[in-house]
Amino acid sequence: MTDGELLQRLSRTLKQKIGPAIEDEYPKTQAFMAAVVTEKLGRQIALAPAHEVAQRAEFSALLGDLDDLLDFKSAPPALRDALVDFGENPDKPTLCRVIEAAYASRQILDEMRFRKLMARIRVTLRADIDRQMEYAA
Repeated sequence: MTDGELLQRLSRTLKQKIGPAIEDEYPKTQAFMAAVVTEKLGRQIALAPAHEVAQRAEFSALLGDLDDLLDFKSAPPALRDALVDFGENPDKPTLCRVIEAAYASRQILDEMRFRKLMARIRVTLRADIDRQMEYAA
């Protein structure tokens, strides 16, 4: 049994056996809340490997697309440095630094290029939110 399956089983036990068997309102509420938390955590753990693979693929595609949208050699130095960091360590914190550098460089970039850059980044951010919603619902 995987960790995710174990937590799902624990959640079902809390919902179906423990929660209904408790008579006092506060402990009963706590049992059902624990069931909700363990169910969510179980789904999150079960989906984590697939989500990591999807995120790596999306970050790789994003880096390629940003390279196409932005002339790297003429990009503002702060944005160029952030993109190099993101290429070397593609994760959420380095993507945040790319976003911060893009906003800091907004006046140097022309507005249309800035908007295209941010629109492409938002596609990746939206995909991340959608993955999180898989286990949050």
